[in-house]
Amino acid sequence: MLTGRNQWYYEGQPVMRHFRDFEDEHKDKLSYCVFIAPKLHRDTINTFWNAVKYGYEGQRQKIIPLSISNFVSILKSLLDMKTKQKSLRHENLSSLYDQILSSTNSFSDSNEWLGSIRATISSWQKDIAS
Repeated sequence: MLTGRNQWYYEGQPVMRHFRDFEDEHKDKLSYCVFIAPKLHRDTINTFWNAVKYGYEGQRQKIIPLSISNFVSILKSLLDMKTKQKSLRHENLSSLYDQILSSTNSFSDSNEWLGSIRATISSWQKDIAS
């Protein structure tokens, strides 16, 4: 729930380390780490940007940074699908995560990447609604 610079100190490096340990223990499975916070501090975003784009301990990581409002938006889509008795497959969610991760190739800095996440979610919501 941290939002200031302490977010980076207490959650940036530890999240990457714990996620790497999890990845190492589950090498046979595709893993994502969804980091949710009320607000994402720029130092935290830069840390995750580097782990996603360039790697952490020799390998790229799949860390998805989401604000609580972005996460709520995703949950509302899932609820809407359930209300319409449409099933959401895990592939639908991993598709969203992959789109967010691959968008790092389109941007030269972490701020652009962070700014694009909302639009990526909106586009994904339209795709799963149809």
